[in-house]
Amino acid sequence: MEREEQIYLKLFHMLNYLSKRVSSQRDEARLTRPAERGEWSVREVIVHLRDHEARTYPKLHLLATAAHPDLRRIGEVRLTDYHPEDSTLTVISQFRRIRQSTVSLLRELPRDAWDRTGVDTDGTTVTIRQLAMELIRHDANHLAQIDATLIARNALPFNVEPLVAR
Repeated sequence: MEREEQIYLKLFHMLNYLSKRVSSQRDEARLTRPAERGEWSVREVIVHLRDHEARTYPKLHLLATAAHPDLRRIGEVRLTDYHPEDSTLTVISQFRRIRQSTVSLLRELPRDAWDRTGVDTDGTTVTIRQLAMELIRHDANHLAQIDATLIARNALPFNVEPLVAR
């Protein structure tokens, strides 16, 4: 089982991984066009990461502040408006703000709080640790997707080691 410090550090470092892949891009088209028809562009993947984080953070917060809460009472989270003309860097900054809130919340938790439980939206019991680990898995899957898209577009920065085979 991963230690708490390792979990929030992995979540924090996701922001650095994204920045290394995207901030040096000068051609926004490389980030807004998918590698193939029907797939997501890099920007669409980052929008998805942002929206997933926006749905998860309120759950983490409620688990941290209430005894065995019913997470279904959170309701539908109003997501950040996404405008097609927003640059990928704008979307990353939106994701960064939410992720920093997540990391701050987790960093301040006492060790015993990581195992607090609540009823998730699907009726299962979930802990803070499980939600945080799910964010890490989600990040890894989509970071590999971003790498594959950048490789297909010949846009992976030379100093970035891809998470997928070339």
